[in-house]
Amino acid sequence: MTDAPLHDWSCFEIAAAVQSGDVSAEEVTRHHLDRIEERADLNAFITVTAEQALADARSLPEHRRTGPLAGVPFAPKDLFDVAGVVTTAGGAHLRDNVATSTAWSVQRLVDAGAIVLGKTNLSEYAWGVTSQNVHYGFVQNPRHPGRIAGGSSGGSAAGLAAGLFALTLGTDTGGSIRIPSAACGTAGYKGAWGLIPDDGCFPLIPQMDHVGPMARTMRECALALDVMGVLPTPAPRLAGLRVGVLHPTPAAAQMEAMGAHIEEAVLPDYGALFPLFVAWAADTHRERIDEAWDLYSEDLQRKLTLGREMDALAYLQAERDLDAYIRQCELELSHDILINPTIPCELGPVDEPETFDLRLRMTPYTRAFNHLGWPSCTTRDGLMISGRDDATVLAAALAWEDTIDGRAVTC
Repeated sequence: MTDAPLHDWSCFEIAAAVQSGDVSAEEVTRHHLDRIEERADLNAFITVTAEQALADARSLPEHRRTGPLAGVPFAPKDLFDVAGVVTTAGGAHLRDNVATSTAWSVQRLVDAGAIVLGKTNLSEYAWGVTSQNVHYGFVQNPRHPGRIAGGSSGGSAAGLAAGLFALTLGTDTGGSIRIPSAACGTAGYKGAWGLIPDDGCFPLIPQMDHVGPMARTMRECALALDVMGVLPTPAPRLAGLRVGVLHPTPAAAQMEAMGAHIEEAVLPDYGALFPLFVAWAADTHRERIDEAWDLYSEDLQRKLTLGREMDALAYLQAERDLDAYIRQCELELSHDILINPTIPCELGPVDEPETFDLRLRMTPYTRAFNHLGWPSCTTRDGLMISGRDDATVLAAALAWEDTIDGRAVTC
């Protein structure tokens, strides 16, 4: 057993200790609930289910007590349904929306022994890069106080960085797993579109939404993917891979020293696809827009208005542009993996308004891989690794992670 406090233990360390009986699931749960209270200033949670979590930990059945995630404290983003718990999706309309069933992905992790501590804060209805939520509080960045935590899965990344839990599930429609992971020095994996079923997850854009695990290391993300039965953990590998560099990063030279073949690459511009993003997002909210417009924040009203007022001809042209964009990327980006800093700019102040310009600065690379449906992840040093094949991308991320220490560095 490690001498570090429980909130610094990895999923592997917690599960091994609970399986052996060295630590009880209740002890792990109580420690993390205390930690959540200590760091309430982070606004990482919308709902904390303390009583349910402790009751679950006390009565953990044999198959969960010996499972690969035995006793691991877990808090999914508040888009995922957990039976008997409110799913707000970060919006005011759903404050009383108590789920009657549990999301497929959440249930898989719970069946493996994870303990749900609550639901994490996020950008309103998962549309944003800052997690500045006027309804449930602005998420604070524990690694970079005074700076944004990234979005939309900001509460998930901030909670991981502060040791409030060891595992979470996020969603990514334009960078919402990868951006907060980079901002808070944690890891997140967005698999290929449809790798993880989104059953029981409130949508932003079904055509672009990706579900994925977030943890403090990529190896723990890989554990979650394996436990869910969607992707066996591959052997770490960078040697022999053809690596396209989308933005200058010291990681390129280090990967070359590890046997990768490095080439410059250019990500085709995807600005012409913006009409699809805003129109699809507005369509998700069609009924609420008509019935309860005033419950949206001013920021989301501005975003939704872009979709509501989208010119039909511009939308149809964007549909044609998407087909052409996919073909162009398949032709020009034939590399095994692509790399770039996830966030190629400084993090803004936590109280800086989320403007259109800020979103453009934060997402020059992320949203493309949602349109393409390709896997893409962020390691805990902020490096984004993308590609066409989940096993290859994850293998490269695991190999890269083995080269960095526990301190986040800038890529």
